[in-house]
Amino acid sequence: MNCHNLNPTHPLVPSYLIEETDYRNIPAQYLERKIPKGRGMIKWSPFATMPQQYADIKRQIQSQDYVYMPVLSDEQIADINIKLHHYSCMPSSCTILYHEKYQLHEIDCVVEKIDEFNQEVQVRTCYDHEKICLKFKYIVEIR
Repeated sequence: MNCHNLNPTHPLVPSYLIEETDYRNIPAQYLERKIPKGRGMIKWSPFATMPQQYADIKRQIQSQDYVYMPVLSDEQIADINIKLHHYSCMPSSCTILYHEKYQLHEIDCVVEKIDEFNQEVQVRTCYDHEKICLKFKYIVEIR
């Protein structure tokens, strides 16, 4: 194999260089002068030039995991109200499934107070006794 960059018209090319395939091993005087330089050493970075694209891709990935608020029928809403009043009158542990920030959350808790004016339910978690206020409209199910 011959080196493609070797100047074939040069009168003094030694014979051992004719079979050389790596142009870096050939002295510069024997090489072709009209070789294009190219871009040189430029670091390849696909998205670094557009940081907005990172945020957009991250938002699209997160939106694939979104769970939208389920539409409840009148019977389901009435059932939730009955269970809420039952668990507030007789304090015992229940599991409430509620919707928050495009996610469904499940919490084991004890219903402490129902605030009908603000449409909230105050509950206390069973494990760490943390107080949480849940809006009526975000409660999906009570078990």
